[in-house]
Parts: sequence; structure tokens; C-alpha cells
Amino acid sequence: MRFNPNPEGGNNERDSRYPYEDMLKSYDKSTYAWQPDMEDKILRVSKSSVGTFDWCQQQYFLEKILGMRGDEQDYHIRGSNVHDAVEYWWKAMEDVIEDVWQLVRENKREQATTLCIEALPAPPSPYIFGEVEQLHLWVKWQMDRLHTYPKEVDISTIRRRWFPVGNESEVHGARIVTSSDGTDIPIHMKGYIDRIFLDDDEAGIVLMELKTGKWKDRKRADMRAEMQFYRMMLEHSQHMEFLPVSGWGWEFPGGGINGGDGPLWDYESVTGPGGRYAPKTVEKRLQKLVDAHLTGEFTPAPLLKKYDTFKCEWCDFMHECPFWKVDVNEDS
Repeated sequence: MRFNPNPEGGNNERDSRYPYEDMLKSYDKSTYAWQPDMEDKILRVSKSSVGTFDWCQQQYFLEKILGMRGDEQDYHIRGSNVHDAVEYWWKAMEDVIEDVWQLVRENKREQATTLCIEALPAPPSPYIFGEVEQLHLWVKWQMDRLHTYPKEVDISTIRRRWFPVGNESEVHGARIVTSSDGTDIPIHMKGYIDRIFLDDDEAGIVLMELKTGKWKDRKRADMRAEMQFYRMMLEHSQHMEFLPVSGWGWEFPGGGINGGDGPLWDYESVTGPGGRYAPKTVEKRLQKLVDAHLTGEFTPAPLLKKYDTFKCEWCDFMHECPFWKVDVNEDS
């Protein structure tokens, strides 16, 4: 079942409470279906739209430009439920953190963990897609973080450093992307960042992404690209409170499902190899995206060549894809 415990209903396509009016005006002018002859519109770009385009340009065309929608799958429901529960949990923890921290200081880790798990939302009907297992492991990971703080640290420090400074934070940004032929194309970047934390020095920002699917090490480059997109979006926004980005990471509490390598919680500095290469990767993907909109060419990519994997088995639009359409009048 789908269950969202957040009173505001979770992520809306556009939140009227967003504090930067000029960014909302830019958003209202943007569209995924942008074409070069649209004088009053600009191209809208999100982390997911760039990811879809990189996965298969034709799938991007069918989803983002034609607006086609596939069937809702079990993993979609699981992902929404876990994300909404985690968003709720951080808010609920505000009311119990003093008790939890006192238990930690008394070396009562089991009782502290139980109190944290009890702060998770209780849906009217039980979760059925593996949400509970992922949420409980994820809470234990947060307890691992909490136990890294010296016991003499006061509660105000815990509130400042253990809690996120951004919880499902809506961010809008705007910038120019230069196409391969030198044309400057304005884009609007929009997204929700799962969690934003202060780094250990409280001088920078750490971005953290939560995933509910399987983990494979080959996903590392794509995860870095996703995090770099968020970093770029922040750097072209008005959110100075979320800069500079000093690190990023990703949590896969269900990383062992469907043949995955196992649960993973990872972190790396933006000054490391991933941080150096990710900006170039994202810039190239944005340029290719802009090029496709300018030319109208969105090429199907049925094969993930590096791993000899057939992508189309994950696509709901095979019946609409030109790769699969056969001309019955063609000579045999």
C-alpha cells in the first residue's frame, strides 16, 4: 500500500511556499517538452530527466516530451513509502532526541535504538514491499552515526550536527548550457535533495541520497553524477546556506535485493576522484540533452553495452519505440 505520513503530502510539483519568487517564475516558464521555436519557454531539467536521457534518449522523449506514463510497479511504491517515512522520522526525532541521547550516554544502545525505531510512522495497513526491513536497517545506520559523537557532547551539538539541515529540500536553479554548436540555451534545474548535513568541520555541506533498489558497484559513477547534478543545482540557486558542498554519499539499505551486492552506505569527499570527474560527466550529459532538443533526435539505446544488458526489459514503452517498429511494406 502507498502511505505518506507527512501532513503536507510530500513532494509537490511546485511548492508555493518556496521562498525565492524569481525561481518560481523561472520554473513556471520551464517545460520538459521544450523545443527551439518556443520563445516564451525554457528547458526544465531534473536529476531524473538527465538520468532517463542518459539511459535511453527515446525513453526520455516518450516520457518527458510526449508525457507518456508507465504502470506503477511495486518498487515505485516501496521507494515512495521509504522516502516519506524517513522524511517523517527526522521530524519525529526532534521530540525524542534528548531521551535517545541520554540512553546513548548511559551505554544503553539497544534501548536507544528501540526508541528510534518506534519513531517511525505506523501505516494503517502493514507495508508489504520490504519497507520495514529497509527502514530498520536505515535507522540503525543513523544510530551508528550518533555513536560516533563523544558522550560529553551536549544536546545542542547533536541537534546541529547529527540532524540534517535540509530534509527533502526543494531547490530551484537556473543556468546556461552551451550546445555542441555553440548555442547558449537557458535551463531551469529543479529537484528535491533527500538530506543535507553539515560536515564534520561545520564549514561545508554533505549531500545524502537514499535509494531503495539494489546496489551494484557499477552504479558508483552514476551516483556521483546524480550528486554532482545536485551540487550544480545548488551552485546555480539562491541557497547559499547549502554551500559549499564538501562531500556526498548514498544509502542503499535494500542493496541486496534482486541480486544486488548487499546493503551499502557510502560517503566520499568532492575533492576525491569522483568529485573531480563528476562535473565533467554531468556537463557532457547536459550538452547532449540540449543538442537532442535542438535537433529533435532522440536515439533509442536498447543495449547497455558495457554489461551486455538488454535495457528494454525495464521499459513500458516498447510498443511505441521506433527500434521495435517493423515496416510491413519493407521487402523481405
